[in-house]
Amino acid sequence: MNKLLAILALILAPLAAFADDRRSAVDVVFCIDRSGSMDAVIQTAKEKVWAIVNDIARIRPTPVLRIGLIGYGSADTEFKSFPLTDDLDAVYGSLMTFQTDMGGDEWVGAVVGKATNDMGWSAEKDALRIIFVVGNETAMQGTPDNMYTVTVPRAIAKDIVVNAIYCGGPTAEEEATWRAVAKLADGAYTVIDQSGGAITIETPMDQELAELNGKLNGTYLPFGAAGAEGQANQVAQDFNSNENGAASNMAARAMAKSWAGYNCARWDLVDAWAQEGFKLEDLKDESLPEEMRKMSIEERKAHIAAKKSEREGLMKQINEMGRARQEFIDAKVKAEGLTQDKAFDEAVRKAVREQAARRGMAFGEGK
Repeated sequence: MNKLLAILALILAPLAAFADDRRSAVDVVFCIDRSGSMDAVIQTAKEKVWAIVNDIARIRPTPVLRIGLIGYGSADTEFKSFPLTDDLDAVYGSLMTFQTDMGGDEWVGAVVGKATNDMGWSAEKDALRIIFVVGNETAMQGTPDNMYTVTVPRAIAKDIVVNAIYCGGPTAEEEATWRAVAKLADGAYTVIDQSGGAITIETPMDQELAELNGKLNGTYLPFGAAGAEGQANQVAQDFNSNENGAASNMAARAMAKSWAGYNCARWDLVDAWAQEGFKLEDLKDESLPEEMRKMSIEERKAHIAAKKSEREGLMKQINEMGRARQEFIDAKVKAEGLTQDKAFDEAVRKAVREQAARRGMAFGEGK
């Protein structure tokens, strides 16, 4: 019997190791009211999305994070929708297009239905699927067939949690409808300030993190048809991050780019080389960066390996400095008695943490 158990242990050990290394799927869709009163909240989302990503990065094992966006506010006649993707630069570029440009008929139930049906959710059994619906006025708007009392149960039937974030000074009647959305969906309900409630603290580490980010960009090797566009979009979202939240947001983006979930295998040779099945030998010379075209295959591999090593060194520096930065922020918040309980980003972080824990996902320090 003991011999049989030993044999079974040898057989099952690799499977257990595989299970421990398996990356969880985390899908998050933000449904944001784009009517006139939401300008400050939309701006806060632009300033804080990288901080939210950095918190999700602490899930263990490292998750495969995908984010989707839907803008609503014109009843059920118009949505500005960007499906779930793990291309975080594309997500941020899409978020940059959000502005208060929709009519004011804020049909919460309709946008929950849109998110449930159209976003391409992960089919993995243990995936964490979350909707955040963000807005103001009453959630009880719409026709009977797309009221939240109809669409939210359909989300739950697909194992999607719906969280309600109500913006602004609530009236009792309006607040009750948003609270009901969350209760019906087994989600979190939060009231945030209509200003977005963001707390932004600049730190002595921000400038150096921005400089390390620039060096990190130098380790990317664009290839193929998507190469030039991918690299240009990376630089564009660096610029946008700096424009929206300045040094603090740029520092948070640098930290997000040092996480395994920020993966550019579609256009970057270093990330692509790490993918199972990728064959450098299959690439045509003209699809490679110009400096690699006259290299032998062994020289090309050595060049990629050198960039990989350089990137890993920079990521280590960013992570170490990022931890020091967070300690500085935590100390400043405590010393000044600042509160984040009315902040958009804190509402998102708290809900994700609680709902991830319910799925047995753990949070760890660092990345």
